[in-house]
Amino acid sequence: MNLGIIGQAVALFALTNIDDILILALFFARGAGRRDTTRNIVAGQYLGFAGILAVAVAAAFGATFLPDEAVPYLGLLPLALGIKTAVQTWRPPHRQR
Repeated sequence: MNLGIIGQAVALFALTNIDDILILALFFARGAGRRDTTRNIVAGQYLGFAGILAVAVAAAFGATFLPDEAVPYLGLLPLALGIKTAVQTWRPPHRQR
């Protein structure tokens, strides 16, 4: 494996986790003084990260079955999901009669 690729992966991992650090800081600040807050936040962080890692490994393994030409287009899937969620968030709630 090329050392440059490893360096890029480490840098991307660090950059994408900046928002995670901020959110964790907010959770710790909000739970200050409450019992078991630290334990619950840390356990949730590790469980969430393990889940994301498991899904990423499964997706990487599954991508090996796709043709090489299709793999770059997989990046459009999270973009489409994000756009769909943004549209649902900004859309006014459906009123029931």
